[in-house]
Amino acid sequence: MHNVADIIFIDNQDSFTYNLVDELEKLNHNVIVYRNSVEVDVLKCKLEALISENSECILFFSPGPGTPSNSPIMGTMLRAFVGKLPIIGVCLGHQAIAEHFGGTVGLAGETVHGKSSIIECNNHPIFSGLPNNLTVARYHSLVATTVPSNLEVIGHYKEMPMAFIDEKNQILGFQFHPESILTTLGSKLLEQSINYLIKESCK
Repeated sequence: MHNVADIIFIDNQDSFTYNLVDELEKLNHNVIVYRNSVEVDVLKCKLEALISENSECILFFSPGPGTPSNSPIMGTMLRAFVGKLPIIGVCLGHQAIAEHFGGTVGLAGETVHGKSSIIECNNHPIFSGLPNNLTVARYHSLVATTVPSNLEVIGHYKEMPMAFIDEKNQILGFQFHPESILTTLGSKLLEQSINYLIKESCK
């Protein structure tokens, strides 16, 4: 069953933002985009309204340049909404989630801009029907160098975390770009991830 979500999408001013938005819209989700320079109160009011309407809503952090500190609104939103609605972060968003829970972000040991890599995935339901060795697109020079215990690493490349999940709070992070053509089956992964988070948040 496909769930239609209201996705509040934080644009961290990345060139891939609208590729990701387009992919989410192709999956028939309602996507509302806010630049990361938006007033915090505006964003909080929108999210609180959706939550009060019992909307199936998700907060989504896009990729972006620099470090999570360059987009402090992500940390503000995490402090305000962890445990209140599902959250997904891609690349920079993934790193912001790690930092929020006490992890660290540092150099990955290699800088990659559009490299196809094969990551190892476990048997988590978001990977259902996907190969355990999944080809993904990587665009990053930083990585979560330590991952807090509440974030279960469910996909990795060498020793680097490529996907993690907080089951208690329905939070999911991808270091790679699921919207890229280099990520095989990325659309299916996004669809299954959103469906899983919505299902778990309704329990």
